Amino acid sequence: MARFVSLSLFFILFGAGLLISANPEKVWAHSGHKHDELKIKLPKVVAQVNGKNISGDLISRELKKAAQQYKKRGMPLSADQEKSAAKKLIDDEIGRTLLVLKAKESGISISKEMMEKRIKEVKSKFRSDAIFEHKLADMGLTVDQYKAELETDFYMDQIIKKEVESKIQIPESEALDYYEKNKNKFTSPEKVRASIILLKFNPSKGKAGEQKILKKFESLLQQLRNGTDFAAVAQKFSQDSLASKGGDLGFFTRKEMLPAFSNRAFKMKTGEISNIFRTGHGFHVLKVTEKKLAGTSPFEKEKESIKTILSKKKSPQATKDYIEVLKKQAKIKNYF
Repeated sequence: MARFVSLSLFFILFGAGLLISANPEKVWAHSGHKHDELKIKLPKVVAQVNGKNISGDLISRELKKAAQQYKKRGMPLSADQEKSAAKKLIDDEIGRTLLVLKAKESGISISKEMMEKRIKEVKSKFRSDAIFEHKLADMGLTVDQYKAELETDFYMDQIIKKEVESKIQIPESEALDYYEKNKNKFTSPEKVRASIILLKFNPSKGKAGEQKILKKFESLLQQLRNGTDFAAVAQKFSQDSLASKGGDLGFFTRKEMLPAFSNRAFKMKTGEISNIFRTGHGFHVLKVTEKKLAGTSPFEKEKESIKTILSKKKSPQATKDYIEVLKKQAKIKNYF
């Protein structure tokens, strides 16, 4: 269902410049462009669900956006196509309305704090409130209308989690089949964790300046090999940006680190300290602090995360099936 896309997520993606919509119903006009008039006329109330009206204005707003996008692509909708699209939008809205009504009937409530937190999160993706409101206007929405849409999203999300997602069962055999077919996702290469100390030298000071730095480093290396704490020495003397973290590079694979570091680190034993070596940045000493062997994570360890993945994949269809059940139990009047 196109309109089941969460508006809050929709705005977050747009604000971050990441949204490319494949659903013409959810694409808005550019600033300053007015929506073309529709070829069809919708009644003031297009449907009624358990006594709750579905506004024709809501459907018209979505339909105009779709019609405009098709027109931009050189495929203007005919009256029959507009009619077909309107019926699909109405059917989607009936589903949304049923979910909201069911959520309220189940005792689900949406607090003011939840709304304010989400709106603040969405607004933060825009440079200003004015730009946020301008984009709302491009979508044909007022701030109040957006809040109403957002509240609907909350109700839908909560009831889907409660009545749909919580009841999706993934057999262990299905999870195992996914594991076997996607074993590469659970395989990791060999990794090393290491720390470094860097002392820079100024080429303009010539060989004598370089030898002075090297002599200082040899003294530090001797201290390290006599048991002085590597992290403490790094914090005090290293001129690397990681000095405050004791020189910790974290875990890395062979390809994630410069060869000057990885070629040494992967040959060293845990706890071993390298000799002094030189790069374009200066003189370095490397200490390997931990190693992780290459291997495949066992199924038992990944089983629950796999079941979560499969459950999310089944959620859209399970939601549609749930809505069909609600429709059979509901009193629905369609006026278009």
